[in-house]
Amino acid sequence: MQVVEKYKKPDSFLSLSEGDKGELLTQIAPLVRSEEADEFAKRFDNFMYGLILAHIEQLPSFKYAKKQLCDMAVLLESKTSIPQIKAKLPILEEIHTDSFWDANDILLFEKVRKELRDLIRFLDEGGAEQKRIVTKLTDPIIDSQEGVQLDAAYDFEDYRAKVNRYVNEHGNTLAIYKLTHNVPLSMGDYQELERVLTNELGSKEDYKREFGDTPFGLLIRKIAKLDHEAAMQAFSAFINDQSLNQKQIAFVNKIINHIELNGYMENVAELTKPPFDKPVSFIRLFDKKTRTALMETINQVRENAIQITAS
Repeated sequence: MQVVEKYKKPDSFLSLSEGDKGELLTQIAPLVRSEEADEFAKRFDNFMYGLILAHIEQLPSFKYAKKQLCDMAVLLESKTSIPQIKAKLPILEEIHTDSFWDANDILLFEKVRKELRDLIRFLDEGGAEQKRIVTKLTDPIIDSQEGVQLDAAYDFEDYRAKVNRYVNEHGNTLAIYKLTHNVPLSMGDYQELERVLTNELGSKEDYKREFGDTPFGLLIRKIAKLDHEAAMQAFSAFINDQSLNQKQIAFVNKIINHIELNGYMENVAELTKPPFDKPVSFIRLFDKKTRTALMETINQVRENAIQITAS
């Protein structure tokens, strides 16, 4: 109790000696119990505290932690159809900016911890149960050299983050504007995107490693999203169709919202899956002619991010 009473006073933390640290570790720390049931949130807390400590002590691990946080932000941004994640989109986007990291603000890191901790559980939803793999590796010495300077290791920190940052900061460039406004690219637009993604920000190998065979246009659309007015315009024929009832219009709006948040719909088969399967299924809600027209419109929005026009 004597130690507890001592550290109840905020002034006790103004200057901690090695003896004070020892008391905190041996006497106070074992008394702390967390009532938090969300294991993912607790792991994120631990990760962020490690990032903050690495920043304070200027440890090499800070660079790796920075990449991990940026990667988590990217994964969360891919799930903006979840309302809780959509509400935190501004801070997720802020993590990719230079100003966020240049600020060197511990309180900003703490804000991120508090704002995102309840979202981490969504990263595990929908995925297959992970199987633990135990591997025993041997590391025989096959060669040794002295006095030879090693090439710089690949900086994993950020081809993907560079791309995200570039897209978010250059939304007014012609190519990105066209993609966010559902306008097909010209050959010149495509070549400029190719130059930026495979020359300015990194190499073709970097792009292949991070994004596989994803077309440039779909990648940009996925990151930058689709402009609301452009999405509404694409489906205006259905929105303004007087023959559609309230439930049908609500379904069309659900499609628009999905495409606006995700940039496009990968496959029209998604219309038979959540969240489109309730309260009434796509097949039961629309006649064949309207279903076909909706699917053609959805596919055209996606195609507009891929096709190249002659002009």
